[in-house]
Amino acid sequence: MLDIISFLTQIPVRKDIKIEEVAAKSYLFPFVALLIGGLISVMAFLSFGFLLLPAEIAALLTLLSIYLITGLMHLDGLADFFDGVMAGGSRREKIKAMKDEKIGISGLFAAIVILLLNLFCIKTICSGTTVHDFARVFIIAEVSAKLSMNTCMFFGRGFKEGIGSGMGEGMGDSFIRSVTNSKYAVALLSSIIISFVFTKASFLFLSVLTGIIVAVFMSYVARNNFGMVSGDVMGASNEIARCVTLLVFVLVS
Repeated sequence: MLDIISFLTQIPVRKDIKIEEVAAKSYLFPFVALLIGGLISVMAFLSFGFLLLPAEIAALLTLLSIYLITGLMHLDGLADFFDGVMAGGSRREKIKAMKDEKIGISGLFAAIVILLLNLFCIKTICSGTTVHDFARVFIIAEVSAKLSMNTCMFFGRGFKEGIGSGMGEGMGDSFIRSVTNSKYAVALLSSIIISFVFTKASFLFLSVLTGIIVAVFMSYVARNNFGMVSGDVMGASNEIARCVTLLVFVLVS
């Protein structure tokens, strides 16, 4: 669990981690999301409820806390993913664009849009809410994001066309090879239970399934463009699933 916390967050609980060990226990991602969402909820409470900062500033601080806690690895994956999808040419050329260390205009635009959407959603949701509401929103959003990654791993098992391109040798492949039906079932059931508890058994617990919908769509796009799911696809799915889940809360609140 400490390895997974070190991998998914900036919390320095382990200095040296092995990706293979993290991949083997990736079904525990929703439990780390519980920790991440809880910490973000504390910042939201301090900014909106305790310090009573202007809503725009409070929302910005809450958004910054997400990336101070989780780092920018997944946001970088989002940018790389869109650079690859929007690149012209063959599948190999798209893969090359996605693996390029430089961020293109497509990736930059996608990252800005996601960040702005998150900011506006946080401002809308957190104005005038209680401590429990903060925890409910951010914990479920993070669980949805991590369930989205688990779902990408699960569907990625069937997308093997990209192995010859060199994509099958990256970090993402370790996660895809380690996933099993039972491990994914644990991740899914854990996510639903956590969401059910924090929504007080209301229908809102279904919002955590947003992560699955996003992951299925992302996996489909990845297969058509790259031939398989990669670590960048998982990271992009994490960022988009969080954002879409926050949008769901905005629409139903």
